Amino acid sequence: MIKYVKILALVIGFAITLHSFAGSESPPGSAKELSQVYKVYPVAIIGAGAGGTMAVRRAILNNREVLLFTGAKKEMKRSRGHWVRKVDNIPGLDKYKRTLVELREETLDGIANGSFSHNLTVIEDSVTSIEKQDHVFRICDKEGNVYFARFVVLATGMMDEQPLIQDSIDSILSFANKQTIAYCLLCDGHLSYQKKVVVIGYSEDAAHGAILLSERYNPPKITMLTNGAKNNFSEKTLSLLKTKNIQIEEEPIEEVLGEQKGILTGFQLAFGKKIDAEIGFVALGIRPNNALALELGADVDERGLVLVDQNGESSVSNLFVIGDLRANSLKQIYTAWQHAVDSIQIIDRRIRANSGS
Repeated sequence: MIKYVKILALVIGFAITLHSFAGSESPPGSAKELSQVYKVYPVAIIGAGAGGTMAVRRAILNNREVLLFTGAKKEMKRSRGHWVRKVDNIPGLDKYKRTLVELREETLDGIANGSFSHNLTVIEDSVTSIEKQDHVFRICDKEGNVYFARFVVLATGMMDEQPLIQDSIDSILSFANKQTIAYCLLCDGHLSYQKKVVVIGYSEDAAHGAILLSERYNPPKITMLTNGAKNNFSEKTLSLLKTKNIQIEEEPIEEVLGEQKGILTGFQLAFGKKIDAEIGFVALGIRPNNALALELGADVDERGLVLVDQNGESSVSNLFVIGDLRANSLKQIYTAWQHAVDSIQIIDRRIRANSGS
């Protein structure tokens, strides 16, 4: 049976096992001394999106004891994975309505009913701080409970920057929930086929995204909206946009136009101009959830994504980073899965080498 720890320790249908300790007490100095006094988990996985879910499954099937932090509900909403709806660019996933949420639930339910259920402890809370003491990570959740682990897999992901419309992001969310406004060109670019398209952004990356859509799907109309910002396009990019007949509008967006149930029809700009659109793509950059990595002193790139070696290990030994938070990697479900399997296998190899099992 999976051991669940929830805020207020309220669980229905599961036994509660607490392996946490008061945060004020200083632990012994060495990893060996620590393990004699406190419970030290072999693996802690922080985050339960695509990468975290796969990491849990692989580690459990390796017969390793795992401590999983799913994140508090509020923090979970700050990750792109929480907002992923229908996925039709990966075989077999198009049956889900909220793909990653349902996959996580299915996976944890499967583990709960399987032979290795005793190996998983789930903390339905967020990690607020982490530090490394000798060769062990000390992890603290929002409730002040403290846990220890030899290896940490960080799968906290990232969030897309949202456009402010009338000083709020609320008007765009109902369309995002229906994927008539999307954020990933590789995931959802095919939805632009034979549709009028808007790309919201002002960077070179945003412009190249619009160009990609033009070259790949040849939609009847593409308009770039900078939402009041001055574009940062190079002369070469401006020339290419002109060649592709991609229009640029720099007036602020005043309203997202559409029908009920998230059907997009266009954007109302300042000074009365209206832009027709059937699908929109937001290309304003990302906000990596990297606070824990930074707290540990892990190296990051210019966007704040965590740099790793060929094993997925960060500059902090035994800290592995998977999924969208990893630098120099596609931000895709299948990529996160590969990260997870590779990193867990490296961890398992090290555990066996140290224990002889």
